[in-house]
Amino acid sequence: MSEENSHVSVKPSESVSKEAEKRVESKSGRKGEPEFHLTEQMRRLSTPWGIALARARQIDPGSLGPGIILDAAVGSGLQLIAYSSVLKRPSLGVEIDGNVAVLCAANMFSVAGKDDIQRSMDRVVIGDSTDSVGVMNEFWSSLRESGTRAHPPVAMLHLDPARPRDAQKHHIDEMEPPIESVLSSWKQYLELGPRGPCIILDLSPRLDIEQRSMIDEIVEKLFPGCGRTWEWMSRGGGRVDRLSLWIGSLSSGEARRCIRMGTKKIMSQIEGGGDEVKAIRLLDPPPFESWITIVDPVVLESGLQHEWISRAIPDGSGYSWIRTDGRRPLLIHTEPINEDDDVRGFVVSTGQVVQHRLSPPEDHTISQIASSLARLEIGSLTLRCSLDPDMHPKLQRRLHKAMREIEGSRSFMVDIELSRDTGNYTMFVVCRED
Repeated sequence: MSEENSHVSVKPSESVSKEAEKRVESKSGRKGEPEFHLTEQMRRLSTPWGIALARARQIDPGSLGPGIILDAAVGSGLQLIAYSSVLKRPSLGVEIDGNVAVLCAANMFSVAGKDDIQRSMDRVVIGDSTDSVGVMNEFWSSLRESGTRAHPPVAMLHLDPARPRDAQKHHIDEMEPPIESVLSSWKQYLELGPRGPCIILDLSPRLDIEQRSMIDEIVEKLFPGCGRTWEWMSRGGGRVDRLSLWIGSLSSGEARRCIRMGTKKIMSQIEGGGDEVKAIRLLDPPPFESWITIVDPVVLESGLQHEWISRAIPDGSGYSWIRTDGRRPLLIHTEPINEDDDVRGFVVSTGQVVQHRLSPPEDHTISQIASSLARLEIGSLTLRCSLDPDMHPKLQRRLHKAMREIEGSRSFMVDIELSRDTGNYTMFVVCRED
């Protein structure tokens, strides 16, 4: 087979949809969402439809030049479908796995409007996405065969390369297709928006600063002086869920952005330059009526804690970070957090210190804890401290049962490391929620 015809086009159509249904039954991920053909592996790896739509809505259509939207490792196609639906552009997906390509094309067809002329240009090309010439020749040939003589360029490139599962850290050399190979190959077809090419790299949130720097170097080498915005996204589970790099006309003018996603839309967003932060070690228990806030770790992972603090803490208030890593970064401060949507969206819990405890909750102390909190007019307690993973849910259920008849405010418990001359020890602190 020659290089020119080593790729094969799949046109979204009713026949492709019927073929996909034979292979994998279409299902909806959530009530009200479209039905898609997804294998179990595809379902695990695919961007949730709500997030895909939210990401597409972040893009200003005016930032794009003429042409199509390309996904160079399209997989299920959900993110590409969201882009094309929101931005009203024809789409081209490249997928090396023929079976996945058929399912992707069927997913495109299921969302497309029957009278949408642009959708007639949608294609999935089976083949190597690092061979841009081969892909585009096949794409344009497929358009000609369908009676379309256009040779559209690429207005926007999206790449979400595969990486090893279950690894604690990821390296860019493990990603397929390789980032540099894809970008260098497609450079010739990328239309320039007002501020350069429009590219989104969807990357592993486990990339460390060294790996991110390597990607920055690749982009700078291929597109000198092009703007870049790194984006960290959280869905509120105590971790960074997604990491992406927005390039050229899709960059915001700031180096970093962190986002807190709800089910269907962005709840909060902060941008800035980013900086480092260090935690202090408390020598004494936190004063009663001081405030402790558990902050979404995405704020610190992105390095945007200064930008968040500048909006979160009233002028003249004192504050210190007492934990900057893990799932529950802790901030202690003298005044309550400001009522600002972009601030509060990154707050897991916040409240005033009302009780110190020298030992963690245990099965035999639940009743005593409940009684002591009842005297403080607290009717519920959420355990947000480090406990045995097997015991944590059991203790939480016991607390709920013990306190269900108690009326009062809500509270949470955190663990804080204290330093003394005799050594370090852990204190468990109860805070009345704001």
